[in-house]
Amino acid sequence: MIMLPPRNSGCLMTRIEKNFMQSKTQQWLQLLALTLTHAVADTYVGIIAPVLVPMQEHYQIPLPLLIVIASMIAFCSNIFQVPIGQIRATWSTPLLIVAGLLLAGTSVFIPSLPTGSFSTYGMIIIAVVAGLGVATVHPEGLRAVHGLDLISPSLSTVIFMVAGFCGFASGAFLSSTLTQHYGLTSLRWLYLAAPLSLIPLLATRIKLHVDTRRREDAPETSSEMPSVPFLPLLLLGSVLATCSAIQATLLPTFLHKEAGYSLSFSGLSFTLFGVGGVVGAITWGTLAPRIGHLRLLIVSSLLGAPLTALYLWLAPQNKLAVILLMFTAFIVYIGFPICVTLARFAKSSLHFGQRIGLISGATWAAAAVFIWIISPLSTKIGLAPLLHLTWVGYLIACGVAIYIFRAVRDEKLTGC
Repeated sequence: MIMLPPRNSGCLMTRIEKNFMQSKTQQWLQLLALTLTHAVADTYVGIIAPVLVPMQEHYQIPLPLLIVIASMIAFCSNIFQVPIGQIRATWSTPLLIVAGLLLAGTSVFIPSLPTGSFSTYGMIIIAVVAGLGVATVHPEGLRAVHGLDLISPSLSTVIFMVAGFCGFASGAFLSSTLTQHYGLTSLRWLYLAAPLSLIPLLATRIKLHVDTRRREDAPETSSEMPSVPFLPLLLLGSVLATCSAIQATLLPTFLHKEAGYSLSFSGLSFTLFGVGGVVGAITWGTLAPRIGHLRLLIVSSLLGAPLTALYLWLAPQNKLAVILLMFTAFIVYIGFPICVTLARFAKSSLHFGQRIGLISGATWAAAAVFIWIISPLSTKIGLAPLLHLTWVGYLIACGVAIYIFRAVRDEKLTGC
C-alpha cells in the first residue's frame, strides 16, 4: 500500500521554512542592535585618551595623572563585569543594558568640568560612574548574543566584540576632531548617542540567554571549536588586552606630543587601527572554523610583533605609516575575540556568566592596572619606549597560545 503525503504537507513545510527564515532574520536584527549598543558604550571609553594634551593645558593636571584617569574608565568598566556576570545569570530582560548605556555616556562630561582644585576629583567620580555603566553592557550583551542560536557562535561573538572595538577606536577620531575645532566642551553633545542607540535594542525585543547550568556541571560544548583550559586562556586574553590598551591610551598622545602630528590626525590614526581590526576580525572570524582557532591565535600574535615594531619605527617619520598600522590591526585584533569565543566553551567549573565576566572584564582591568604602573615613566623616558612594550606582549601571547595548542593536542592524543 502506497502512503501519499497529506494534501497540505507542502504548505506545512513552506510555513516551517518561512518561520525559520523570519526567526533567523529577527536574530540578525537583534545582533545588529546589540552591536550598536556595544559600539556606542565603548565609544565613551575611548574619547578621553586622545585629548589628554588639551586637557593637560586646560586643567594644568600632570599627564601621568590624566593617563590614570583615562584608563580608570576602562578599569572600572571591566572589573565590575566580574560580579555583574554572576548576579543576573537567570534574568532575561535587557534593563541593565539600558541603564548601563545611559551611565556610560557621562564620560563625555569629564573634559568639560569647571577648572579648579576639585576638577580632578570630579573626573575620577565620573570615570567610576561611566565605567560602571559600560560594565553592564558587556556580559549582558554577550549573554544576549549567546541566545542567538541560529547564528554561528564564532561569527556572532566576533561581530559583537569588534563592534565594541570599532566604537572604542572611533571615539579617538570623534573626540580629537571635535576638540580641535570646537573645544573640549563640544564633547558633551556625544551623550545623545546613548538614548538614540537604545531604540533598536528595545524595538527588536531582545531576551538574554538564561544560564541554568550548575557550577559542577560540565561546560557547554561546540563542534566548531576546541574546549581549552580556561586559566591559560584568561592569561592570553589579558596579554592581548594589555597590548590594545597600551596603543589606545598612549598612541594618540605620542603621535601628537612627541611625533608632532595634529590632534585630529593622531586620533584618526587609532581610529584607522580600529577599522583595520574590525575588517580583520570579521574576515578571520568567518574563516576561523576552517583554519583552526588556536592556529589563528598563534599566527596573528607571531606576526603582530614585527609589524608593530616596524610601525613604531616608521610612524614619526612618515604619515603613510598609518597604512601599516591598519594592516597590523587586520592581522592582530582577531586574537581577543577568539579568546572570548573559546571562553564560551572552555573547560572550567565556572558557569557561563562568570567565564564571560572574567574574559571580557578581568582581562581589560588587568590591562588598565598595567597602564597605571607604567604611566609615571612617561615623564622620564617618554611614550615611545612604553609603546614598544606592545610588540613584546604579542610575543608573550604567541608563547601562551602555543602552550594551549599543545595542551589540547596532547589531550586528544591521550584521549583524556
